[in-house]
Amino acid sequence: MKAFFLYDENLLVDSLLEQLKIPYGSILHYHDMRDISLLIPWGNVQEIYSVPFQLNKKARDLLNNEYEQYKIFNIQGISTPIFIDEFTQQAKIKKLHFVHIYQVAVFQQDVLAYFKQIQNQTLNWLNKTIFQLKENSGLTEVQTLATKREERRVSQLAIRAIYSLHLDYGMVTVGVTAGEKPWIIHVNPFPSLNKRLATLFAEAINHFTTKWETILNSKEQQVILGTDPEFVLRDMNGKMVLASKFLPRKGSVGCDDIWTNRDRTQLPLAELRPIPASTPRQLTINLYQTMILASKKIRSPKIEWLAGAMPIEGFPIGGHIHFSQIELNSFLLRALDNYLTLTVTLFEDPRGKKRRPKYGFLGDYRIKFHQGFEYRTLPSWIVSPTLTKGVFALAKLIVKNYIYLYQDPLYDREIQEAYYQGEKEVLKPIVQKLWVELKQLKTYDDYRNYLDPLEKLMDKGYIWNENMDIRRLWKLPPFHH
Repeated sequence: MKAFFLYDENLLVDSLLEQLKIPYGSILHYHDMRDISLLIPWGNVQEIYSVPFQLNKKARDLLNNEYEQYKIFNIQGISTPIFIDEFTQQAKIKKLHFVHIYQVAVFQQDVLAYFKQIQNQTLNWLNKTIFQLKENSGLTEVQTLATKREERRVSQLAIRAIYSLHLDYGMVTVGVTAGEKPWIIHVNPFPSLNKRLATLFAEAINHFTTKWETILNSKEQQVILGTDPEFVLRDMNGKMVLASKFLPRKGSVGCDDIWTNRDRTQLPLAELRPIPASTPRQLTINLYQTMILASKKIRSPKIEWLAGAMPIEGFPIGGHIHFSQIELNSFLLRALDNYLTLTVTLFEDPRGKKRRPKYGFLGDYRIKFHQGFEYRTLPSWIVSPTLTKGVFALAKLIVKNYIYLYQDPLYDREIQEAYYQGEKEVLKPIVQKLWVELKQLKTYDDYRNYLDPLEKLMDKGYIWNENMDIRRLWKLPPFHH
């Protein structure tokens, strides 16, 4: 099984081809497809459905309908000056004064390089056709942006824009307004290649295909799970109680780094930080131990513990899951979005959709120091032990088997919209099909004791109640008798 680079012969890609370490061609013959496991297209190439893994999967759709990318940005809450009216299909353009305009070369979750447009072109982009702001000779590569903060914001938004379009690489045009706010102007999945870009993309493709071959051929890895779910405190009058009143900032039970009224000593969110574990069972035990510790620190029985997505208006909370001893790539990230997040969405209190899209957006992750990553899209699922154990087991099952999972309903913009709007009647039959596939995995039985109860909750139409004190179901004091 090998990778293949399929290019459009009408594009100038010779300088890229001569640096590739994988087979390439402008045509892929049917009898060769059975040996191909990964397809990397560049340009308007032939449609191929039989190759199991394809990069830049949605590029053809975007080439034929560039309005589509702005519709997706609008749904996913990605800052762009272009809004597409669904009824008239007309583009409404917000006139912005850009201090800087950058072209950002992206490959999967990495920025390859930044290019800055020359100043006299910075403010005139609205005079061009909005979909034709392409790379041009007026670009200069820069090693760093104006500030570290601007660089972080631009890079994060550029990577998110590529991912949201179901792409894996491309050139992202990002405008920056005063206050270092980035806006996505345009994404080109197949940018024109000068010598520098050809080298950058060739190196990225070679590196990824080498890693991908290792993933396909490697024996099962022992993935370690970690987590840091949040919850909020509420008094008997229905008002929030700051977690910092009871909990330290650091430690296995502490406060999150979000503060109120710019006072960094007033931290509203409580956070549980159990010791990571290799099994869902052990991680659940470790999580419960942090809950016991929290109950000793928050002694008042009159203060409720609330979890979910946004149990108190204006305070979104999350249930982040950490994975170590495994590398992140877009295939894994999309598997988590489809198989894990869509499942959890079925259980969500209807109010939870208010958390999105600022939080809980698809593909939200953070690379961590422990040689892994943190998946950040989920709300705080510690509403019940059954749900918690099911989430841990499902997460472990997905990361161990994502190369065998082929469904991708979030490829369709309508399904993305159903997720952001919390339309469970649309999502439920889709999730049920995903679970048919999950139950066919060889290792499903390893987690059946946790996954079958989760599936039963789904079949019953269970929805968590964000007003309920989570200590009841966890049998924590004062509900432990």
